[in-house]
Amino acid sequence: MKKTRLETDYEVLLQEVNQLSQLTIQAYEQTLLALKTLDLEIALTILKKDQKIDNLSEEIVEEATIVIIRQQPVASDLRKILMIMRLATEYERIADYTKNLAEYIILIKQKESLEHYEKNVDKLVYMIELVIKMLTLVIEGLKEENKTKVKEAADLDKKVDEVYNELMASLITHIQVVDGKVFGTAYAILINKYIERAGDHVTNIAEEVLYALKGHRYHLN
Repeated sequence: MKKTRLETDYEVLLQEVNQLSQLTIQAYEQTLLALKTLDLEIALTILKKDQKIDNLSEEIVEEATIVIIRQQPVASDLRKILMIMRLATEYERIADYTKNLAEYIILIKQKESLEHYEKNVDKLVYMIELVIKMLTLVIEGLKEENKTKVKEAADLDKKVDEVYNELMASLITHIQVVDGKVFGTAYAILINKYIERAGDHVTNIAEEVLYALKGHRYHLN
């Protein structure tokens, strides 16, 4: 059966969202490497590539808006196009956090806050690895229309939150007892927070995907 113009337009938008997802995953993989190695060149590369993601996100929203105006989709078709627009915004925000993370990685290296870095890096690395897995699962779930994978992605956010809360409590305690030298700890707190927020936004994506595919609102975290 020949595809309708709306179905073709949706497939194009979906391919672009997949591209946006892959760029975001690559940004987190680079962030993971930068955090492990404190490599300034990698961190600077992350900062430069963020604009490409921003531009693609804006293009997707604009194209989806044109589809709605021209095709005037209803019901499930409209939900899918609106999902595309929301996902573009969510991915842009998630990718923005890698820029923030790269900036703090640079500060850690420049200010030689290595004691705090070495103490906390394993947990921060684990959190980023979880976010990468979440991003991978949720885009696979969208492309395959696999509800189980989408829910699995959201479930991993609970692990991110567990590590976040444990690390935050430890960092705050450290600030309370050290003699004014809090730069390294402050950087770790901010990195911890940005990773946790990234997990929250992937959960938002999972909720949007399930709503578009199933027509029912899920509150996954």
